[in-house]
Amino acid sequence: KRQGEYASIIGSISSLSSLVLIFLLLFLTNLLNAQKKEIRSEKIDAYKKIYITDKLNLNSENESKFWIVYNNYQDSLRVVYRIKRLKYRKMNLDSSNISDLEHKQFIDDFLDYEKKKIDLRAKLIADLKEFMSLRKTVYLFRIEDDFRKEMMKKIISSKEGKFKIKSENN
Repeated sequence: KRQGEYASIIGSISSLSSLVLIFLLLFLTNLLNAQKKEIRSEKIDAYKKIYITDKLNLNSENESKFWIVYNNYQDSLRVVYRIKRLKYRKMNLDSSNISDLEHKQFIDDFLDYEKKKIDLRAKLIADLKEFMSLRKTVYLFRIEDDFRKEMMKKIISSKEGKFKIKSENN
């Protein structure tokens, strides 16, 4: 009788350890993918910093001021975008049961998001005016567009949507 109980316990432990192993593997896979995305994002940000700094031809004093202001702008923009994306995802999950009132709220949220983007851009311009010419500020917007286009070309031309940013030293 005890051998049967032991076999049952061992079978339960074996099943449990298999389950734990499967969850551990899934967790590690997810963690590795998140790290890859973070590394890719860091590479893109580093390349963007080099790209913009080079194109704007900033001196060392203005460069440090610029990156403080610009990084604050980018961080604020990411927060606003993340909020918009969460609202949009929630609506997208079950769009078949959405009322007209909810559609109106979605439109209002979308317009609010666009206004916040404009407000953030206006703050960026005001902050940059303190130490950078308006000519360079306008040029910055063109540089941002050029950078986005270049990154899209790299993504499209690379295999499987993966791309590597090569430094000029390679």
